[in-house]
Amino acid sequence: MIKTAPFICLMLFLTLYFRGNTLAQNSMKDSLRLQIAKETNDTSRIKLLIRLWSEYEDFDSLNIRYLKEALDLSLKTKFRYGLAYGKYYDVLELRRNGRYDEAIDKCKQCIASLDSLHVIVGKPLANIRILFNLAGKQEERFRFYSEKVAYYREHGPAGNLGPCYHAIAGYYAYLADYDKSIEYYLRAIDIFKTNDPHDISNEYQVIGSIYLLWGNYGKAEEYLNLAMIDLVKSNDAFFCIHQLGDLNFARHDYKRALHYYFEGRKYTAKIPEYQAINLVDCAAVHLQLNSRDSAKFYLDSSEKIRQKNKLGLVFSHGNIEIDYNFYRYYRVLGNDQHALECLETALQQARAVRYFPLILKYTNELHSFLLKKGDSLHALRCLIQYHAIQDTLNAMNTRAMIASFEIEQQEQQKEKEITQLKLQKTSQRNYYIIGGILLILIVLGVLSRWRYKRKRDREQMTTEFQKQLAEAETKALRAQMNPHFIFNSLNSINSFVMDQKHEIASEYLIKFSKLIRLILDNSRSETISLEKELETLKLYVILESARFDNKFKCSYKIAGDVNPSSVMIPPMLLQPFVENAIWHGLMQKEGEGTITVEIKKENEEFLNISITDNGIGREKAAELKSKSATHKSHGLKVTSQRIEMMNKLNSTGAKVSIIDLKDEQGNALGTKVELIIPF
Repeated sequence: MIKTAPFICLMLFLTLYFRGNTLAQNSMKDSLRLQIAKETNDTSRIKLLIRLWSEYEDFDSLNIRYLKEALDLSLKTKFRYGLAYGKYYDVLELRRNGRYDEAIDKCKQCIASLDSLHVIVGKPLANIRILFNLAGKQEERFRFYSEKVAYYREHGPAGNLGPCYHAIAGYYAYLADYDKSIEYYLRAIDIFKTNDPHDISNEYQVIGSIYLLWGNYGKAEEYLNLAMIDLVKSNDAFFCIHQLGDLNFARHDYKRALHYYFEGRKYTAKIPEYQAINLVDCAAVHLQLNSRDSAKFYLDSSEKIRQKNKLGLVFSHGNIEIDYNFYRYYRVLGNDQHALECLETALQQARAVRYFPLILKYTNELHSFLLKKGDSLHALRCLIQYHAIQDTLNAMNTRAMIASFEIEQQEQQKEKEITQLKLQKTSQRNYYIIGGILLILIVLGVLSRWRYKRKRDREQMTTEFQKQLAEAETKALRAQMNPHFIFNSLNSINSFVMDQKHEIASEYLIKFSKLIRLILDNSRSETISLEKELETLKLYVILESARFDNKFKCSYKIAGDVNPSSVMIPPMLLQPFVENAIWHGLMQKEGEGTITVEIKKENEEFLNISITDNGIGREKAAELKSKSATHKSHGLKVTSQRIEMMNKLNSTGAKVSIIDLKDEQGNALGTKVELIIPF
């Protein structure tokens, strides 16, 4: 008879559970979605999509959606990283269609592409073991991961060793070599310590499950509780909690087992496999507690989930043994016909997926059932099948153990050869190092000698250049203060006085004295501001123009981006060129002459100063052989020597160009001097 109140409470609890018990989205997933929504760079978006994809299980529909989006964008941009991961999209499709051998080949291609990029491979490397399991290729799985271990030890990155050790540990668990299995899980933990703490917790829970299979319940509980600390925080504790439930089930503490299964419900939202496993486990407990109605309700609920989502029998986080538990349920009710049908269905499913542990379990159970029913002939057939399967498994295990032994021996031999090769390389390297050190010492000695000699020669050359530069600057000063100019200026002042032009004479004298003072002041400095140089130049031009009844005029054009007060140039640089233009070009010209001084930046490092006159040109001046031309040629020569000395001393890159200006018929239009100097 049904206990109505508890049963109604159970119904209400499960209804609320399936309608409202959904986990909040993982904070990491939310963060990644937000970043993807804001990201405009295609490459960065692809990487974020792949990171978000890796947060989901392979069977999650969102997983495939994010991976497909990353693949489509990678095809558009030809981004190798995204294209490599995109191959896993084909793996998922092949796996979904049951084409496991093709899925393995495609997954190997995906891993090889990622290895060529020298990156942490992640899910493809971790999940190819599941494909090997589904294809029943345990030996190939072991060989593949063993070869990958050798590869990553030599080429890296070391982070890829963790999934390899995990997969090899699972292979030894398959062989029931639990000690070896735990050894490799511990190796995986050493790798994950430097990469992902969450993976460490996963290894702890798997080690706990191995101890549970081994029958060491104390160690199993220790490792499972250790794993719980981090897994509960990350909302990924389903397997760990259910293993604790299975542990207490094995201890026949059914109420405590049911407590853990109820706790596991918190982590099953949106994952049908977890929901079905959870319900079947709860049904198994209620069958042990003889709560038939509760067991039937759980089994019916799990069957609905299986039909809706087309679930199989075997999953990485547990087996969905619905038909087997229906068999047990009908046995309790005494309905042997339904029980037999359910057990045969369960056996058929186990054979379809070639999962030998369940095939053996169900075959042995069928043998016992038929024997009790008095069907000795059919029971004998089951017993023969059971032993045949057991013999096949033993043969497979034997071959697998031999293969693993051979591979381990090969790996040890490779490691031994690598060690010997490293020792040889070390010895050779030591010889090379000693020889290299001696060679370096010899080269350093020669270089030191050469640098010392070069430094000494450079110092001597610098001293000589400085001496020549000082002489050139002295000559420049003399050229600017040549007696002809001084005497002519004094005569002009005297003429103004004799002609009773006292104000003009006074003004001329003031400007003359200021010019002399500026020339003397500027000559004491290595560089002066462009402003001071122009002030000196303007005074000189005014005095010369006044002497010749303003026969010529001078204009100044300074670019807006040139600040005369902050630009520094060598002193007494421009006056010789202007003086040369006056005497060389304008004095022999009929009519008014003009001089244009234009200053602009050549670039961020050089200043372009041009001095243009509309005089008779250099060719005509050479024909007349004027005295002023001879005198001015001396001034230009001195200035050119100064620039040459500055270039040799400091590698300034300064240069002077003199351009003859002519019209289309070849007639002289004047002369242009272009001066390029650093500032």
